[in-house]
Amino acid sequence: MAIIDNHKGVKIDKTFEDRHPEMFKFFNDNNIDVEVSDDFKQLKTFLTSLPKEDYPYNFDGYFNPDDLSITSLNIDNAFVLYLKKDSDIIATYAAKGIHFDKWYNEFAKAKNFEKSKEVILLTHSLSSLNGRHMYSSCQWVSKDHRGKKFGMMLDHLKKNICFDIFNASSNYALHKDTLKDYHINGLHYDISIHLATIPQGDVGGAGDKKDKVYNICWIDRDSWMNKLDDVRKLYN
Repeated sequence: MAIIDNHKGVKIDKTFEDRHPEMFKFFNDNNIDVEVSDDFKQLKTFLTSLPKEDYPYNFDGYFNPDDLSITSLNIDNAFVLYLKKDSDIIATYAAKGIHFDKWYNEFAKAKNFEKSKEVILLTHSLSSLNGRHMYSSCQWVSKDHRGKKFGMMLDHLKKNICFDIFNASSNYALHKDTLKDYHINGLHYDISIHLATIPQGDVGGAGDKKDKVYNICWIDRDSWMNKLDDVRKLYN
């Protein structure tokens, strides 16, 4: 296993590795290299070049490298993750610091839906958390490597980077409602609640045209730290 360091601000050092030995043992036992990058152009090019049957989603605009706001945030506020086997990318993920209230307002305006009372309460709850909120998206695992824990492991690596290196207070993600069980029991978010029904579907990074109903899931730092001992038992 190698750690490929292509991010100017995020460094996976020995302290981080020693904090998560079970996770890195999994990567090592499976001959998986881990790359951390701040090159969102490479991520967009890779995901949008995949066959539609392999990645049926539009690229998530919050990680669009043509958006100047993401360019200015690469070092301090965002990162890309790749898992590689024999130099081939087998899984991707990305995360970006953006306050949930800001993200929700922008998303509701762009998709033209009314905010639900349940999510408004979540907004208040998240807003009470001091520190950085991190939104994650662009998760993909190659067909040959699905069902082998790589998606879960990459998500957990992402959470550990968010909480350990970026000192985030929360991590949240958008997903189609049919993946609620996966996000709660597979990726170990705390909650997943209905966000919106979007008649046209086709929400970048989360669903294609047939996917109309979307949830928001989240977890805060303290909860993740409390789960770590139990989560690590899943890596064997």
